[in-house]
Amino acid sequence: MSRWILLGIVIFLLAGILATPQWSPEQKKAVEVGREYLEDVGREPGKVLSVELVQRDEVSDGHLFYWQRAKGLDVPDVPEPEWCWVVRFEKGLFRGHWFEVLIDVDTGGVTGYASCR
Repeated sequence: MSRWILLGIVIFLLAGILATPQWSPEQKKAVEVGREYLEDVGREPGKVLSVELVQRDEVSDGHLFYWQRAKGLDVPDVPEPEWCWVVRFEKGLFRGHWFEVLIDVDTGGVTGYASCR
């Protein structure tokens, strides 16, 4: 009986290790920047759903500063990046909903933010 319990614990631990995303240092930094940004604008980011590197023209125009303008927040004067990280967080209080933060690959600065409704 105790062998089965031990085997279950080992399987549980291995599943947790394999399910943990293995991100590059650049992706980890993008997640950190995105989380700090959301917290600074009063949002509650949950777990990270995805981290993707995309070209700027692959990103919807609705992302760029839509929410910053809508909330009356300062919009930084930055040129549109050629490449950016798109970090998607689950909304902390609303499972199944998300925030996305766009981060310039070259500068590490936030260039946009969007949220599902």
